[in-house]
Amino acid sequence: MSPGSNNLSDASHSSSTRTQVLRSPILHLGEVTVTERINPGKTGKLSGTRLKAFVFPLLHRLIQFLPVGVALLPARLLVAVAYLLYSLPNNPLRKACQDISLLSQDHSPRQLYRQYLRNILGVLDNFFTLYRHGSEAVLPRIHMHTDDVDRIQSLICAHGGVVLAVPHNIASAFSALRIGHCFDMLLVAKNSPTIERTRIALDFYERMQLSLLLVRKGRPIELSRAMFSCLRSGKLVAATLDNIDRTPQQIPTLLFGQSIGFSDWAARIAARTQVPVIPAYFHSQGKTIKVTVGSSLVCSDIPRAVQHYANFFEQEILKDPASWAYLADKHWQKVLHKAVGKQPVI
Repeated sequence: MSPGSNNLSDASHSSSTRTQVLRSPILHLGEVTVTERINPGKTGKLSGTRLKAFVFPLLHRLIQFLPVGVALLPARLLVAVAYLLYSLPNNPLRKACQDISLLSQDHSPRQLYRQYLRNILGVLDNFFTLYRHGSEAVLPRIHMHTDDVDRIQSLICAHGGVVLAVPHNIASAFSALRIGHCFDMLLVAKNSPTIERTRIALDFYERMQLSLLLVRKGRPIELSRAMFSCLRSGKLVAATLDNIDRTPQQIPTLLFGQSIGFSDWAARIAARTQVPVIPAYFHSQGKTIKVTVGSSLVCSDIPRAVQHYANFFEQEILKDPASWAYLADKHWQKVLHKAVGKQPVI
């Protein structure tokens, strides 16, 4: 499998959307259909989605063709500006660091803020290393205890598969490289809302040679069948599960003293196949990553299974907030701020 082997076909357009089919040997279903909005909103407000739509393609091109010092210069300049912006009292990331510090009572907001930015630079350094030197050059930076590997492998042998539940950590993508190196893994992910970013993600995962199931606007029956099949054939199915769900099907889940809606799809599939749900968290120290794994749970009680991995997420986030990518997410920032309002002042 060669990097960059994905191709696109069957393009179609309407007045407001553009659709393309992307194919890649790493896609579990062989292809994915991506539909993007041609003009996503007319407001001038700079959103995270718009920023990523500009920054990711730029970094992808720079990392492929320029020396590391030059390729990462724009990112380092952005991070340097972000360091300076800590002094602004209305800086959302600063506020989130202050709130999580009050909840954990074990971190300095300024230190968290700086470590968060260092972790982002570490991931970018890992991207460069992957593209220039291959996955074998990145693997030594990602650590997973052999006892955890043996424990998970034993559970796979006993139950036919496991579901690995993870939050959106800064190092989630590279942690998948280590996990995929240890197990026969299917990575379940929601593809980006744009064709270009989805193409970049496929190129990235091809270089790590990971099997990928992209689920944004996919056919639910087809996706469920794919996951059921994997969990009956000795695979580890990994998915990020800390998105806030506001649909009527949400599972009310307690995090940071707040009731948060979580999706139940992973817990539901685990319950139907009677495989363990195992939570994990990926700790970053710059470009070095450590995979931490929680206890397993096999049960048919779906809310209990969701709360099981949510408890682990909260525990590890409070230990190491700077590794949690959603510290910069506006929806989770609101949750943290509400949680602080219910904490006793010490």
